[in-house]
Amino acid sequence: MAETMSWDTSRLDRKDISIVSELMYQLKVREVMTRNVCTVTPAHTLRDVQHVMRDRRISGVPVVENNKLVGIVSLDDIIRALDTGEIGKSVDEKMTRKVCTVHDNVSVVKAIDEMEKSGFGRLPVLDARGRLVGILTHWDVVRKLLVMLQEVALQAEQRERDLHGTAVDGSPGAQGVALEFDIDKDDFENAGIASSTVKKQLQSRNVPAPIIRRIAVAMYEAEMNMIIHSLGGKMFVTIFPDRVLVKAIDRGPGIADVELAMKEGFSTASEKVREMGFGAGMGLSNIKRCADRFDIKSSLGTWTELTIEVDLAGTK
Repeated sequence: MAETMSWDTSRLDRKDISIVSELMYQLKVREVMTRNVCTVTPAHTLRDVQHVMRDRRISGVPVVENNKLVGIVSLDDIIRALDTGEIGKSVDEKMTRKVCTVHDNVSVVKAIDEMEKSGFGRLPVLDARGRLVGILTHWDVVRKLLVMLQEVALQAEQRERDLHGTAVDGSPGAQGVALEFDIDKDDFENAGIASSTVKKQLQSRNVPAPIIRRIAVAMYEAEMNMIIHSLGGKMFVTIFPDRVLVKAIDRGPGIADVELAMKEGFSTASEKVREMGFGAGMGLSNIKRCADRFDIKSSLGTWTELTIEVDLAGTK
């Protein structure tokens, strides 16, 4: 039996999706991370690590053995070792073995979520083979965003000012432009193609930037839900003169409890997906926040269908 839940979110007190938020959705960790990573081996001593931290002015050092990340030593570990007289101990004896990591193909916004959830200021970055390829810090993200904002922010904000109060050309009910996208299971590499394609279409139609950002974020979250939780599916987008209609239809496994799935933080993502920085349980709630109208239907073991509508007249 199919479960259905609908919301009219047009009156919600939603925060505007900022340019920074949009850029963070678009950026991959590999575009932002520090690649020249200073590492130690389990055979090094904590005194060695102390010297590395002092010389490099860093607060954490990954521990690598046979090209694999096996642990990390933090500044707190060094301080405790100094207090207890164990600074001469080997890294292998004192390192933290359970390390919170992020994969290089994850979006920056998901990596930041993982940082905030874990409380760590830096995350080792792994590639598809599990090899250490970089380190991500908040400063890496800020530095990259500053460069991008320098390049695009003035132009984007000027466009918003020019378009303020201007309606989209056309009349309600006119024939829309239809787009169709195939979304494959576990295809993290191509995540965001649908949302970026629609974004370009809307920009060419002079849709106000704040509205475009809401649509792009909602579509990206819908794409990620299909990639993570389903066996694949299709996304149908129709751009009408007065609104954008998105239908995301996937194949299995369906949602047992739609109301529970809508709660922030609830997730059925696998441990592997969580280790990659996805599956935080915020996707559906983010879609709901961005949409003017949102509907979700699901048949357990068969399919899930999301319907997302965003009005193009004015900003929310």
